[in-house]
Amino acid sequence: MAAGMGTRFGHLTDMIPKGFIPFKGKPMVVRSIDTLIDCGIHKIIIGTGYHKEHYEALMEHYPQVQCVFSPRYAQTNSMYTLWNCREAIGNDDFLLLESDLVYEPKALTSLLECPFESAMLITPVTKFQDQYYVQMNERCELINCSVDRATLDPSGELVGIHKISHAFFTLLCSEYSQKMAAAPKLGYEYHLLDVSRRVIPMNVLKVDDLQWYEIDDTYDLSYAEKNIRII
Repeated sequence: MAAGMGTRFGHLTDMIPKGFIPFKGKPMVVRSIDTLIDCGIHKIIIGTGYHKEHYEALMEHYPQVQCVFSPRYAQTNSMYTLWNCREAIGNDDFLLLESDLVYEPKALTSLLECPFESAMLITPVTKFQDQYYVQMNERCELINCSVDRATLDPSGELVGIHKISHAFFTLLCSEYSQKMAAAPKLGYEYHLLDVSRRVIPMNVLKVDDLQWYEIDDTYDLSYAEKNIRII
């Protein structure tokens, strides 16, 4: 997911999308693409919007990459970007990632190797700001998520990497089509939660000791540069 404008980075994203902000000298999205390929992923779809030309240029160097532009990126949110990629995804199961993440390969391999058909990756709470808390039940099923810790009993913190089955994604898109006009700013996390509660449970996979960080602004970038041990 790479359509956002990254306004919290200030002038750093005047000319580039936030996925191209460098972490330890290498753009975050390039790090992610390289890690995906190293983990055996051979088809990478980037849902683009703001400064899409930077992502499209990656296709010259990475034959695995395909870009899907969302022209309404400024008026919508991540669920629209995901829905807009549905034809490119086709009938495949897939991993869903954010463009502003840095992470070690274990984040991907843990999801690929877990027995769940669809799973949300979480870790113990580590971020110092903008935490997104996740609560699961004794069957490792998603039952709640929120940015307000007081509203739930958190099992951990959302990483921003998921494994999505074709069946779950089909239902996700079908239901979103009915609410898209009324909820253009819907984030996919909340739609995942709604579908998980009512129809098909989304499992939660908790991985301890995982090196990762979601970098939303310059404070996150500074913290991650100093504390996240990823080469």
